[in-house]
Amino acid sequence: METPRIANLTFWIGMAGYAFFSPLSIAAQQIFFGLALAGFLVYVAAIPGRNQLILPPKAIIILMALYTVYRFTAMVVNHSDLIMIKKEWLFFMVVTGAVMLRNIKNLLWILDFFAAGVIAISAYGIWQHFIGLDLYHHLLLDKMTYGYRARGTFSTYLTYSGFLAVATIFLVPIGFTATNKLRKYVYLIASQISLASVLFNYSRSSIVALIIGVIILVLLIEVRYRKWVSLILLLTLAFGIVISPDFLSRFDNLAQNEFTTAHANSRLAIWDTALKMVKQSPAFGIGPGKFMGKYIELRKNRTGRDLTHAHNDFLNAAAEAGIPCAVFLISLWAAVLWYLYQGYRRCPVGFQKGVILGALLGSIVFLVMAQFEAFFSDEEVRTLLMFVWGTGLAVLGNLKVSEQLSEIA
Repeated sequence: METPRIANLTFWIGMAGYAFFSPLSIAAQQIFFGLALAGFLVYVAAIPGRNQLILPPKAIIILMALYTVYRFTAMVVNHSDLIMIKKEWLFFMVVTGAVMLRNIKNLLWILDFFAAGVIAISAYGIWQHFIGLDLYHHLLLDKMTYGYRARGTFSTYLTYSGFLAVATIFLVPIGFTATNKLRKYVYLIASQISLASVLFNYSRSSIVALIIGVIILVLLIEVRYRKWVSLILLLTLAFGIVISPDFLSRFDNLAQNEFTTAHANSRLAIWDTALKMVKQSPAFGIGPGKFMGKYIELRKNRTGRDLTHAHNDFLNAAAEAGIPCAVFLISLWAAVLWYLYQGYRRCPVGFQKGVILGALLGSIVFLVMAQFEAFFSDEEVRTLLMFVWGTGLAVLGNLKVSEQLSEIA
C-alpha cells in the first residue's frame, strides 16, 4: 500500500476515534486526534498535488497564528510555564477538518461516530440524573430537589453541559437535511437526548445559549423544517421541565447572585478582579497559567473558591496575555462567523447547507457560553469547537470549488 493511502487511512481512523470518544474521554479524544494529525501531515507531504489543497480562508489562518504567537510571547515575557502553549495545537483540527472533511461520504461516517458518542454520554447523563452516581470518578452527584445534576464522565459540570450544548445545536440542522432516513433519525435522536441531558445538568449559561441558538436556528433554517424543528425542541424542553422542576428554579434570584460584587464567586466579582489584572498588565497580561495566584491577590472578597480563569473567554485572554491577544481572539471569532454565515447564504439547499448551518449555530452557542465561562481554555469543549469550525470550513471549500468550476463552464 502506498504511503499516501496509508496516511489517508490513518487520518480517517484517527478522526473516527476522535468523533466517538470526544464526548467520553479527553485522553482518548486527543490521542485519536493526534493520530489523525500525524496521518494528515504525512498525507500532505506525500501527495503530489498538495499545492492544490483547499485550506481555510487566509484571514482565519493568519489570526490563529497571531493569537498563538502573541500568547506564546506573553508566556516568555511573564516567565510562564511554556507547556501552556500546548492547547494551541488544537487549531490544527480546523486546518485538517477544512482540508479532509470535504469528502462528504467520509464526513457522514465521522458524523455517525460522533452521534453515537453523544448518544452514549447523554444517555449516561440522564441515568445519572435519576441514580445520582458518577461511576467514572466514584462520586455522588450534587442533589437537586428532584434528581441529581448530571455530568457524564467529565471532570466538571460546566464542561459537560458546554460540550453537549454545542453538540445539540450542531446536530439538529444536519439531522433535518440528511438524505438517508436512518441517519436523519440517529442525528435527531442524538440531538434531543443531548438536549435533555443539558437540561438535567442545570448549567444556566448552556441553557441560555441554547435558547439563543434555537431562535437563530428557527430564523435561518428552511421554511419547510421550521414547524418540525420548533415542535421537537419544545417537546424535549417540556419533557425536561416536567421530569425535573428544578430546571427553572436555577434562574431564581439570578441577578442578586451573579450580577453583584457582594458574592465572592459571582460573575461580576470575577470580572471585576480580572479587569484589575488587565489594568495592571495591559500589553502582555499576567501570563498564561498564573490567573489563580493573581486572583487570590487582587480579589475584593476573600471567601469563595480560588479560580483559574475569568469566566469570560475574551476577558480571560486579556488578563492572561494582554489586550492585543484578546483583540486577535475577537477578530478570529468575527472572521469565522462571517465566513460561515456568508457560506450558508451562498450554499445550495441540501445536506451541505445543513452542515454549514450546524457549524454556524454550534459556534454561536459556544460564543454565548464563552461570555460566562472560559471554554476556549477548556480543551474538551474547545476541541469540539475546532471540529465544528473545520466541518463548516470544509463545506466552504466545496462551495469554493463548485463556484470556480461554474466560472470555468
